[in-house]
Amino acid sequence: MRCRIAHLGVALALVSALGACGSSSHESVTPVTVFNLSADPAQHIPAVKANPAVLTAAVLRTTLDALLAKHAELVIALAHQVGAGNDSPNAEVNALAANTQNLTDAIALVYGRDAARAFAQLWEQHTQFFVNYAQADRSHDHKAKEDAESQLADYQSDFASFLSTATAGGVGLVAVTSLLHTHVTDITSYIDADVAGHTALAAELQTHAVTHMHIIARAIAAAIAAQHLATVKS
Repeated sequence: MRCRIAHLGVALALVSALGACGSSSHESVTPVTVFNLSADPAQHIPAVKANPAVLTAAVLRTTLDALLAKHAELVIALAHQVGAGNDSPNAEVNALAANTQNLTDAIALVYGRDAARAFAQLWEQHTQFFVNYAQADRSHDHKAKEDAESQLADYQSDFASFLSTATAGGVGLVAVTSLLHTHVTDITSYIDADVAGHTALAAELQTHAVTHMHIIARAIAAAIAAQHLATVKS
């Protein structure tokens, strides 16, 4: 296992070095907008649910596990399309939007509309930042790539704070920041490898990215269940 991790690290370093050695010039691209970040992300969530479902801990774990793993798959699929030069990846955008809405609905069941709105804003932003990163990588726009990296770094801190606060410390700030850092690194490393044409490495990174989302899902589900035992039952 250590050798495998070492080989992966060397490969990632090589991809990064190759990207750094590329031309500083960049091609003109049409921005791909996944979400309108000025819109109300909770507009489709009813203020009051007529017959709210009783969310059990088991259902919560299963739901978050499936939706978060799917999120990684869909982000990667969209990033691949964007990195390949597709400026109108409508099918991928629609699928990702539906997944985000489902995640937002799940948060709303536990924390209500306002918290769901805050979740959606942060979640939509980081998805857009991944797309921006892929476009910058494809066009060799180093400044735009650095901007996307900076935005994703801010997201890690902001979303970690949101989760830690929402769960009353059930998800530790340091721990969740580390989990999110790995998520961001997985996706951006995949994009670097995919755009550079390193198919085998990209496939390995994709598998790791999806697997890691199961770890994040378990941590969040456990913290929510512990916090809301009256609502989220085992």
